[in-house]
Amino acid sequence: MTRLTGLILPFVSLYGCAAQQVYNNHVYVENRCGQRLAMRVSNGSNMYSQDRHMTAEPDSRAMVASFASYGEDVMEQIPHNYLLKINDAAGTRIIRALELKRRLSGVQKVSQGTQREWTISEASVCP
Repeated sequence: MTRLTGLILPFVSLYGCAAQQVYNNHVYVENRCGQRLAMRVSNGSNMYSQDRHMTAEPDSRAMVASFASYGEDVMEQIPHNYLLKINDAAGTRIIRALELKRRLSGVQKVSQGTQREWTISEASVCP
């Protein structure tokens, strides 16, 4: 009986880990600047490590952070070395981790199943 318990227990433990819900936390910036924005994100994900380059047309949004989560909110996942660089014809704006967290504190989370989204929709992010 002890031998059987010793064989079953590891499988039950593994099943519990495999059944744990995974959420996708996504942060977007909506382009309210009136012109195309070029963006570069560093350390904006726990799923990939490369810097990401993207453009956002006026009134569109761009994903500036993406984290897989086992329940944590996005605020807990943004690393201290996060960096978002936003460029347009007028200049450059840099948003670091603390500023991103401050901006997100005033944004409502939208949840659909395992997808959770935050959209920063302020012209104050414009360069």
